[in-house]
Amino acid sequence: MERILVAGAGVFGVTAAIELRKRGHPVELIDPGPLPHPLAASTDISKVVRLEYGADEAYTALAEESIEGWRRWNRDFGAALYHQTGVLFLRRTPLVPGTLEQDSFDVLARRGHRSQLVDAAAVRARFPAWNAERYPQGTYDPEGGFAESGKVIACLVEEAKRLGVSLRQGIAFGRLLEKGSSRRVSGIVCTSGEKLEADHVVLALGAWTPHALPWLAPEFRSTGHPVFHLAPKDASAFAPERFPVFCADIQTTGYYGFPAHPDNGEVKVARHGPGRTMHPQSPERVVTEEETEDLRAFLAATFPGLADAPVVHTRVCLYCDSWDGHFWIARDPDRPGLVLATGDSGHAFKFAPVLGRLAADTVEGRSHPLEAKFRWRPGIRPPRSDEASRFQVS
Repeated sequence: MERILVAGAGVFGVTAAIELRKRGHPVELIDPGPLPHPLAASTDISKVVRLEYGADEAYTALAEESIEGWRRWNRDFGAALYHQTGVLFLRRTPLVPGTLEQDSFDVLARRGHRSQLVDAAAVRARFPAWNAERYPQGTYDPEGGFAESGKVIACLVEEAKRLGVSLRQGIAFGRLLEKGSSRRVSGIVCTSGEKLEADHVVLALGAWTPHALPWLAPEFRSTGHPVFHLAPKDASAFAPERFPVFCADIQTTGYYGFPAHPDNGEVKVARHGPGRTMHPQSPERVVTEEETEDLRAFLAATFPGLADAPVVHTRVCLYCDSWDGHFWIARDPDRPGLVLATGDSGHAFKFAPVLGRLAADTVEGRSHPLEAKFRWRPGIRPPRSDEASRFQVS
Protein backbone atom coordinates (compact mmCIF):
# COMPACT_ATOMS: atom_id res chain seq x y z
CA MET A 1 0.00 0.00 0.00
CA GLU A 2 1.14 3.55 -0.70
CA ARG A 3 2.61 5.63 2.11
CA ILE A 4 0.52 8.67 3.05
CA LEU A 5 1.66 11.78 4.89
CA VAL A 6 -1.07 13.98 6.34
CA ALA A 7 -0.09 17.46 7.54
CA GLY A 8 -2.55 18.98 9.99
CA ALA A 9 -4.55 17.10 12.65
CA GLY A 10 -7.70 19.19 12.68
CA VAL A 11 -11.01 17.74 11.55
CA PHE A 12 -9.99 17.31 7.90
CA GLY A 13 -6.58 15.83 8.65
CA VAL A 14 -7.31 13.43 11.50
CA THR A 15 -10.39 11.97 9.80
CA ALA A 16 -8.42 11.52 6.57
CA ALA A 17 -5.63 9.76 8.46
CA ILE A 18 -8.08 7.40 10.17
CA GLU A 19 -9.88 6.44 6.97
CA LEU A 20 -6.68 5.93 4.99
CA ARG A 21 -5.25 3.75 7.76
CA LYS A 22 -8.46 1.69 7.82
CA ARG A 23 -7.93 1.08 4.11
CA GLY A 24 -4.53 -0.38 4.82
CA HIS A 25 -2.19 2.50 4.02
CA PRO A 26 0.78 3.33 6.22
CA VAL A 27 -0.10 6.83 7.45
CA GLU A 28 2.01 9.47 9.16
CA LEU A 29 0.11 12.40 10.71
CA ILE A 30 2.01 15.53 11.74
CA ASP A 31 0.90 18.64 13.57
CA PRO A 32 2.66 21.46 15.46
CA GLY A 33 0.54 20.51 18.50
CA PRO A 34 -0.44 20.30 21.20
CA LEU A 35 -3.57 18.43 20.16
CA PRO A 36 -6.28 19.56 20.00
CA HIS A 37 -4.35 22.55 18.65
CA PRO A 38 -5.37 25.65 20.66
CA LEU A 39 -5.49 27.90 17.57
CA ALA A 40 -7.33 25.48 15.25
CA ALA A 41 -10.94 26.08 14.27
CA SER A 42 -11.74 22.52 15.37
CA THR A 43 -10.77 23.31 18.97
CA ASP A 44 -13.76 24.63 20.88
CA ILE A 45 -16.47 23.39 23.21
CA SER A 46 -19.18 23.08 20.55
CA LYS A 47 -20.00 23.11 16.85
CA VAL A 48 -23.46 23.11 15.26
CA VAL A 49 -24.72 19.93 13.61
CA ARG A 50 -27.64 20.73 11.32
CA LEU A 51 -29.47 19.41 8.30
CA GLU A 52 -30.60 22.82 7.04
CA TYR A 53 -28.82 23.91 3.85
CA GLY A 54 -31.58 25.78 2.05
CA ALA A 55 -32.28 24.29 -1.37
CA ASP A 56 -28.90 22.51 -1.53
CA GLU A 57 -29.84 18.83 -1.43
CA ALA A 58 -26.24 17.65 -1.85
CA TYR A 59 -25.19 19.19 1.47
CA THR A 60 -28.46 18.05 3.07
CA ALA A 61 -27.77 14.45 2.03
CA LEU A 62 -24.22 14.71 3.37
CA ALA A 63 -25.55 16.13 6.65
CA GLU A 64 -28.02 13.22 6.93
CA GLU A 65 -25.16 10.76 6.60
CA SER A 66 -23.10 12.77 9.08
CA ILE A 67 -25.79 12.72 11.78
CA GLU A 68 -25.93 8.94 11.52
CA GLY A 69 -22.15 9.02 11.88
CA TRP A 70 -22.36 11.17 15.01
CA ARG A 71 -24.75 8.69 16.60
CA ARG A 72 -22.42 5.85 15.68
CA TRP A 73 -19.43 7.67 17.21
CA ASN A 74 -21.37 8.20 20.44
CA ARG A 75 -21.89 4.43 20.58
CA ASP A 76 -18.41 3.43 19.44
CA PHE A 77 -16.49 5.85 21.66
CA GLY A 78 -18.80 5.36 24.63
CA ALA A 79 -19.05 9.12 25.10
CA ALA A 80 -21.68 11.79 24.50
CA LEU A 81 -19.75 13.70 21.84
CA TYR A 82 -22.92 14.63 19.95
CA HIS A 83 -25.93 16.14 21.73
CA GLN A 84 -29.21 15.99 19.82
CA THR A 85 -30.85 19.11 21.25
CA GLY A 86 -32.72 20.07 18.09
CA VAL A 87 -32.01 23.21 16.07
CA LEU A 88 -34.24 26.27 16.05
CA PHE A 89 -34.18 28.69 13.10
CA LEU A 90 -36.20 31.86 13.74
CA ARG A 91 -36.78 34.84 11.47
CA ARG A 92 -37.81 38.46 11.92
CA THR A 93 -39.56 38.48 8.53
CA PRO A 94 -41.98 36.00 6.91
CA LEU A 95 -41.00 32.56 5.76
CA VAL A 96 -41.11 32.67 1.97
CA PRO A 97 -39.52 30.61 -0.80
CA GLY A 98 -35.91 31.62 -1.27
CA THR A 99 -35.20 32.03 2.44
CA LEU A 100 -32.87 29.60 4.18
CA GLU A 101 -35.58 28.51 6.59
CA GLN A 102 -38.40 27.91 4.09
CA ASP A 103 -36.19 26.22 1.51
CA SER A 104 -34.65 24.00 4.20
CA PHE A 105 -38.08 23.08 5.54
CA ASP A 106 -39.31 22.15 2.07
CA VAL A 107 -36.24 20.01 1.34
CA LEU A 108 -36.39 18.24 4.69
CA ALA A 109 -40.13 17.57 4.39
CA ARG A 110 -39.58 16.11 0.93
CA ARG A 111 -36.82 13.88 2.33
CA GLY A 112 -39.05 12.55 5.12
CA HIS A 113 -37.80 14.54 8.11
CA ARG A 114 -39.89 15.85 11.01
CA SER A 115 -38.99 19.53 10.89
CA GLN A 116 -41.75 21.73 12.36
CA LEU A 117 -43.03 25.21 11.55
CA VAL A 118 -43.29 27.48 14.59
CA ASP A 119 -45.11 30.78 15.08
CA ALA A 120 -44.94 33.44 17.78
CA ALA A 121 -47.31 31.54 20.07
CA ALA A 122 -45.17 28.41 19.82
CA VAL A 123 -42.02 30.45 20.48
CA ARG A 124 -43.53 31.93 23.65
CA ALA A 125 -44.73 28.54 24.90
CA ARG A 126 -41.77 26.34 23.96
CA PHE A 127 -38.78 28.69 23.79
CA PRO A 128 -39.51 31.43 26.34
CA ALA A 129 -36.00 32.95 26.40
CA TRP A 130 -36.69 34.37 22.93
CA ASN A 131 -38.31 37.71 22.12
CA ALA A 132 -41.22 36.25 20.17
CA GLU A 133 -42.41 39.66 18.99
CA ARG A 134 -39.10 40.19 17.19
CA TYR A 135 -38.71 36.60 15.98
CA PRO A 136 -42.29 35.47 15.26
CA GLN A 137 -41.75 32.49 12.97
CA GLY A 138 -39.35 29.85 11.85
CA THR A 139 -38.62 26.13 11.99
CA TYR A 140 -37.55 23.59 14.57
CA ASP A 141 -35.71 20.41 13.60
CA PRO A 142 -35.50 17.82 16.42
CA GLU A 143 -32.69 15.90 14.70
CA GLY A 144 -29.92 18.50 14.90
CA GLY A 145 -27.79 19.59 17.81
CA PHE A 146 -24.13 20.14 18.61
CA ALA A 147 -20.86 18.25 18.87
CA GLU A 148 -18.31 18.87 21.62
CA SER A 149 -15.63 19.65 19.08
CA GLY A 150 -12.52 19.75 21.24
CA LYS A 151 -13.44 16.41 22.82
CA VAL A 152 -14.16 15.01 19.36
CA ILE A 153 -10.68 15.88 18.09
CA ALA A 154 -9.10 14.38 21.21
CA CYS A 155 -11.06 11.12 20.71
CA LEU A 156 -10.18 10.97 17.02
CA VAL A 157 -6.48 11.50 17.73
CA GLU A 158 -6.56 8.57 20.15
CA GLU A 159 -8.47 6.48 17.60
CA ALA A 160 -5.87 7.28 14.94
CA LYS A 161 -3.09 6.10 17.25
CA ARG A 162 -5.03 2.96 18.16
CA LEU A 163 -5.37 2.10 14.48
CA GLY A 164 -1.64 2.46 13.91
CA VAL A 165 -1.35 5.97 12.49
CA SER A 166 2.11 7.33 13.24
CA LEU A 167 1.39 10.61 14.99
CA ARG A 168 4.14 13.18 15.41
CA GLN A 169 3.41 16.37 17.32
CA GLY A 170 5.77 19.33 17.32
CA ILE A 171 6.27 18.98 13.56
CA ALA A 172 5.16 21.82 11.27
CA PHE A 173 4.80 21.86 7.49
CA GLY A 174 7.42 24.01 5.78
CA ARG A 175 7.31 23.28 2.06
CA LEU A 176 6.73 20.49 -0.43
CA LEU A 177 9.32 18.12 -1.79
CA GLU A 178 8.89 18.10 -5.58
CA LYS A 179 10.69 16.01 -8.19
CA GLY A 180 12.13 18.03 -11.08
CA SER A 181 10.04 19.26 -13.97
CA SER A 182 7.21 16.79 -13.28
CA ARG A 183 6.62 18.53 -9.92
CA ARG A 184 5.67 15.14 -8.51
CA VAL A 185 5.25 15.59 -4.75
CA SER A 186 7.33 13.07 -2.81
CA GLY A 187 6.98 14.46 0.71
CA ILE A 188 7.53 17.64 2.68
CA VAL A 189 10.26 19.62 4.34
CA CYS A 190 9.36 20.55 7.91
CA THR A 191 10.09 23.99 9.33
CA SER A 192 12.92 22.32 11.27
CA GLY A 193 14.51 21.23 7.99
CA GLU A 194 13.65 17.55 8.43
CA LYS A 195 12.51 15.80 5.25
CA LEU A 196 9.55 13.40 5.37
CA GLU A 197 8.94 11.28 2.28
CA ALA A 198 5.66 9.74 1.14
CA ASP A 199 3.85 8.50 -1.97
CA HIS A 200 1.00 10.95 -1.38
CA VAL A 201 0.77 14.10 0.74
CA VAL A 202 -2.53 15.38 2.15
CA LEU A 203 -2.36 19.00 3.29
CA ALA A 204 -5.08 19.81 5.81
CA LEU A 205 -3.69 23.09 7.09
CA GLY A 206 -6.94 24.90 7.85
CA ALA A 207 -6.61 28.66 8.19
CA TRP A 208 -2.83 28.37 7.61
CA THR A 209 -3.48 27.26 3.99
CA PRO A 210 -3.15 30.62 2.19
CA HIS A 211 -0.06 31.47 4.23
CA ALA A 212 1.75 28.14 3.89
CA LEU A 213 0.94 27.63 0.20
CA PRO A 214 1.68 30.93 -1.59
CA TRP A 215 0.37 29.76 -4.96
CA LEU A 216 -3.05 29.26 -3.35
CA ALA A 217 -3.13 32.57 -1.47
CA PRO A 218 -5.56 34.08 -4.04
CA GLU A 219 -7.99 31.17 -3.55
CA PHE A 220 -8.41 31.24 0.23
CA ARG A 221 -8.71 33.80 3.01
CA SER A 222 -8.14 33.21 6.70
CA THR A 223 -10.90 35.15 8.47
CA GLY A 224 -11.60 35.64 12.19
CA HIS A 225 -15.07 35.44 13.73
CA PRO A 226 -16.04 36.38 17.31
CA VAL A 227 -17.15 33.76 19.84
CA PHE A 228 -18.57 34.64 23.27
CA HIS A 229 -19.22 32.49 26.33
CA LEU A 230 -21.85 33.95 28.66
CA ALA A 231 -22.73 33.05 32.25
CA PRO A 232 -26.51 33.40 32.66
CA LYS A 233 -27.94 34.05 36.11
CA ASP A 234 -30.24 31.05 35.71
CA ALA A 235 -28.65 28.37 33.54
CA SER A 236 -31.83 26.26 33.74
CA ALA A 237 -33.62 28.87 31.62
CA PHE A 238 -31.22 27.96 28.82
CA ALA A 239 -31.44 24.18 29.12
CA PRO A 240 -31.64 22.34 25.77
CA GLU A 241 -35.33 21.42 26.04
CA ARG A 242 -36.31 25.11 26.08
CA PHE A 243 -33.23 26.64 24.47
CA PRO A 244 -31.88 24.37 21.74
CA VAL A 245 -29.10 25.19 19.30
CA PHE A 246 -30.30 28.27 17.41
CA CYS A 247 -29.81 30.41 14.34
CA ALA A 248 -31.30 33.88 14.81
CA ASP A 249 -32.31 35.16 11.37
CA ILE A 250 -28.78 34.07 10.56
CA GLN A 251 -28.75 35.23 6.94
CA THR A 252 -29.14 38.83 8.12
CA THR A 253 -27.61 38.84 11.63
CA GLY A 254 -25.03 36.03 11.45
CA TYR A 255 -25.74 35.05 15.06
CA TYR A 256 -26.10 31.47 16.22
CA GLY A 257 -25.56 29.73 19.52
CA PHE A 258 -26.00 26.88 21.94
CA PRO A 259 -27.85 25.89 25.09
CA ALA A 260 -26.15 26.02 28.47
CA HIS A 261 -23.18 23.68 28.21
CA PRO A 262 -23.51 20.48 30.25
CA ASP A 263 -20.08 20.97 31.85
CA ASN A 264 -20.17 24.59 32.98
CA GLY A 265 -23.61 26.08 32.25
CA GLU A 266 -22.16 28.66 29.86
CA VAL A 267 -24.14 29.82 26.83
CA LYS A 268 -22.02 30.22 23.72
CA VAL A 269 -23.02 32.75 21.05
CA ALA A 270 -21.00 33.31 17.88
CA ARG A 271 -21.29 35.07 14.52
CA HIS A 272 -21.14 33.43 11.08
CA GLY A 273 -20.46 36.54 9.02
CA PRO A 274 -17.81 38.13 6.80
CA GLY A 275 -15.24 38.15 9.60
CA ARG A 276 -11.91 39.96 9.64
CA THR A 277 -9.00 38.85 7.45
CA MET A 278 -6.03 37.88 9.60
CA HIS A 279 -3.22 35.38 10.04
CA PRO A 280 -4.09 32.59 12.53
CA GLN A 281 -1.28 33.78 14.79
CA SER A 282 -1.99 37.48 14.39
CA PRO A 283 -1.93 39.68 17.50
CA GLU A 284 -5.27 41.00 16.19
CA ARG A 285 -6.86 37.64 16.95
CA VAL A 286 -8.88 39.04 19.84
CA VAL A 287 -12.52 40.01 20.06
CA THR A 288 -12.91 43.76 19.56
CA GLU A 289 -14.95 46.29 21.50
CA GLU A 290 -17.14 46.81 18.44
CA GLU A 291 -17.87 43.09 18.16
CA THR A 292 -18.80 43.01 21.85
CA GLU A 293 -21.10 46.02 21.47
CA ASP A 294 -22.79 44.35 18.50
CA LEU A 295 -23.33 41.24 20.60
CA ARG A 296 -24.85 43.23 23.45
CA ALA A 297 -27.30 44.92 21.07
CA PHE A 298 -28.24 41.54 19.62
CA LEU A 299 -28.78 39.99 23.06
CA ALA A 300 -30.89 42.88 24.31
CA ALA A 301 -33.21 42.59 21.31
CA THR A 302 -33.31 38.79 21.17
CA PHE A 303 -32.75 37.21 24.61
CA PRO A 304 -33.64 39.61 27.43
CA GLY A 305 -32.39 37.07 29.97
CA LEU A 306 -28.89 37.28 28.53
CA ALA A 307 -28.77 41.04 28.03
CA ASP A 308 -26.61 41.59 31.12
CA ALA A 309 -25.00 38.16 31.37
CA PRO A 310 -21.26 38.42 32.03
CA VAL A 311 -18.94 37.45 29.21
CA VAL A 312 -16.62 34.91 30.83
CA HIS A 313 -14.58 33.94 27.78
CA THR A 314 -14.04 35.12 24.21
CA ARG A 315 -12.30 33.57 21.26
CA VAL A 316 -11.77 34.37 17.60
CA CYS A 317 -12.53 31.33 15.46
CA LEU A 318 -10.47 31.23 12.25
CA TYR A 319 -12.09 30.05 9.03
CA CYS A 320 -10.28 29.02 5.89
CA ASP A 321 -12.69 30.68 3.48
CA SER A 322 -13.03 29.63 -0.12
CA TRP A 323 -14.66 32.13 -2.44
CA ASP A 324 -17.78 30.07 -3.07
CA GLY A 325 -18.11 28.64 0.46
CA HIS A 326 -17.45 25.05 -0.63
CA PHE A 327 -14.61 22.84 0.59
CA TRP A 328 -11.60 21.88 -1.49
CA ILE A 329 -11.02 18.12 -1.27
CA ALA A 330 -9.08 17.61 -4.46
CA ARG A 331 -5.87 16.63 -6.19
CA ASP A 332 -3.57 19.41 -7.34
CA PRO A 333 -3.46 18.92 -11.14
CA ASP A 334 -0.05 20.60 -11.34
CA ARG A 335 1.55 18.59 -8.52
CA PRO A 336 0.90 14.84 -8.77
CA GLY A 337 0.83 13.21 -5.37
CA LEU A 338 -0.67 16.22 -3.58
CA VAL A 339 -4.22 16.32 -2.20
CA LEU A 340 -5.69 19.39 -0.52
CA ALA A 341 -8.36 19.01 2.19
CA THR A 342 -9.32 22.48 3.38
CA GLY A 343 -11.61 25.47 2.77
CA ASP A 344 -13.93 24.80 5.73
CA SER A 345 -15.61 28.21 5.25
CA GLY A 346 -17.06 27.93 8.74
CA HIS A 347 -19.35 24.95 8.18
CA ALA A 348 -17.23 21.80 7.88
CA PHE A 349 -17.10 20.32 11.38
CA LYS A 350 -20.63 18.88 11.28
CA PHE A 351 -19.44 16.63 8.44
CA ALA A 352 -16.59 15.10 10.48
CA PRO A 353 -17.94 11.53 10.25
CA VAL A 354 -17.79 11.62 6.42
CA LEU A 355 -14.89 13.97 5.63
CA GLY A 356 -12.27 11.25 6.00
CA ARG A 357 -13.96 9.08 3.41
CA LEU A 358 -14.08 11.94 0.91
CA ALA A 359 -10.38 12.69 1.41
CA ALA A 360 -9.39 9.02 1.19
CA ASP A 361 -11.42 8.55 -2.00
CA THR A 362 -9.60 11.53 -3.49
CA VAL A 363 -6.18 10.15 -2.55
CA GLU A 364 -7.05 6.79 -4.10
CA GLY A 365 -8.57 8.32 -7.23
CA ARG A 366 -12.09 7.07 -6.50
CA SER A 367 -15.11 9.11 -7.54
CA HIS A 368 -17.75 10.30 -5.08
CA PRO A 369 -20.99 12.31 -5.45
CA LEU A 370 -19.47 15.61 -4.23
CA GLU A 371 -16.25 15.62 -6.22
CA ALA A 372 -17.56 18.32 -8.60
CA LYS A 373 -18.56 20.61 -5.72
CA PHE A 374 -15.25 20.11 -3.89
CA ARG A 375 -13.03 20.02 -7.00
CA TRP A 376 -9.83 21.95 -7.66
CA ARG A 377 -11.19 25.27 -8.92
CA PRO A 378 -8.76 28.21 -9.01
CA GLY A 379 -9.98 31.55 -10.27
CA ILE A 380 -13.64 31.17 -9.27
CA ARG A 381 -14.92 34.48 -7.91
CA PRO A 382 -18.70 34.38 -7.36
CA PRO A 383 -20.24 37.58 -5.97
CA ARG A 384 -21.49 35.73 -2.88
CA SER A 385 -20.80 32.53 -1.00
CA ASP A 386 -23.10 29.67 -1.94
CA GLU A 387 -23.36 28.58 1.71
CA ALA A 388 -26.95 29.50 2.52
CA SER A 389 -26.57 30.33 6.23
CA ARG A 390 -23.67 32.79 5.87
CA PHE A 391 -24.43 36.41 6.73
CA GLN A 392 -22.92 38.44 3.90
CA VAL A 393 -22.62 42.18 3.46
CA SER A 394 -24.55 43.22 0.36
